[in-house]
Amino acid sequence: MAMSDTSAATDRLRAAVFRQMTPAQKAALVEEMSEDARELARCGIRQRHPGYSPADIEHALHRLLVGDELADRAWPAFTHLQP
Repeated sequence: MAMSDTSAATDRLRAAVFRQMTPAQKAALVEEMSEDARELARCGIRQRHPGYSPADIEHALHRLLVGDELADRAWPAFTHLQP
């Protein structure tokens, strides 16, 4: 899939690098990118809710990841938190 902000040559190089990666390397990259996305979400939650404790931030993140209904059922003590 071509990226709109990437030149065709760079996109071809990126695709070639991905093709050369082992499945384990690709899985590690996905894991790293997922954690980076979660950390960005945590930063946004901290900015919007500076009074949240670290536990509150994690539960607000869970609300973003699994949705309000499931988060409320799994963690009823934190239903008052907003992501």
